[in-house]
Amino acid sequence: MDNNFTFGKNEKLCSDKLIGELFANGTSFVKYPLRIVYKEFGQLPQPDVSCQVLVSVSKKKFKRAVKRNRIKRLVREAYRLNKSRLVDVLGSETKLAVGYVFIGSEMPAFASVEKSVVRSLAVMAEAVAERRKQTQCPANE
Repeated sequence: MDNNFTFGKNEKLCSDKLIGELFANGTSFVKYPLRIVYKEFGQLPQPDVSCQVLVSVSKKKFKRAVKRNRIKRLVREAYRLNKSRLVDVLGSETKLAVGYVFIGSEMPAFASVEKSVVRSLAVMAEAVAERRKQTQCPANE
């Protein structure tokens, strides 16, 4: 079985300190129905993973826990199926913390969530590649 399509406990962002740092100083953008916040770290609590993810759904918009849990499950599944697009670019030296915040007001279809997650992974992969290119250019001169 391919280990690429798993989403284990070590890939979940649980550290209060890192979560606070992520939302205080992270880069944010919107791919509706998700708001994505990400930040590069030198080190994560789990040294064997290159990316840790957090999924959040507002209790204000979705009163029932059943609906909130369903949305979180959809986002995690979309990430699990497509994370290789980002993890392949990151490599072993770059560590990334990502927060997915659901901002929609209706129960989404899996297709719209997956489309949003795929677009967000592409944006983050491009940003990481661009930053890596910028840091390597001065060394080559």
